[in-house]
Amino acid sequence: MSAGGGIGQSLLNAARSAAPDRVSHRHSDGTPDLGAADTVGPNAIIQTRAALIETEGVVRTRRLFVEAGIADWYDEPPHSMVPAEAVHRLNSRLLASLDGSTFDAVMRDAGHRTGHYILDNRIPGPAKAVLKLLPAPLAARMLLKAIRSNSWTFAGQAEVAVTPGHPALIEIVGNPLPMPGCPWHSAVFETLFSTLLCRPVHVTHRILGVRERLDRFELRWRD
Repeated sequence: MSAGGGIGQSLLNAARSAAPDRVSHRHSDGTPDLGAADTVGPNAIIQTRAALIETEGVVRTRRLFVEAGIADWYDEPPHSMVPAEAVHRLNSRLLASLDGSTFDAVMRDAGHRTGHYILDNRIPGPAKAVLKLLPAPLAARMLLKAIRSNSWTFAGQAEVAVTPGHPALIEIVGNPLPMPGCPWHSAVFETLFSTLLCRPVHVTHRILGVRERLDRFELRWRD
């Protein structure tokens, strides 16, 4: 097996074995069960809570969680998959309650925290070390493969496609956590790729599609 293939498999195995309990919402043939509730990873709540406390303080943060109907998650952050609808409800409450620049800063901070959590807890040290030695295009290809295979943690049942190249593309059709500019997703990807490619990676977001929203994230870096 090539070095790149081994790293990709290591990334996939680590994410699968260390991830929170996954609730399957797919039929036996692998197609999504559209009647099941969509879920995403708990960091969509945990890291947003931490970023909010940093910016808004504990009193207002708890009030915002109460207004979003998830006060229990403020008092005891979740440790397993959470309903995407509840995360979206919190994000919508923040969008309505914070000014635009503060909302963007909080969500980007939450995304960076999520990315660092993944780096510290979900990717083995040897895989990280070797990825950092690879040429950026090959390292990016391995990361894209891992992201695509574990997209349920940040995109639920949404259709996710990745395209290697420069820019590298990550596309989500039916994003369960839509927001203006998608700062949370952008910051997660930026943190992962900048760290493991050992160079600044800039992520831009575009909304495409007519009948159904498509979120496209374009990742660029300099060799």
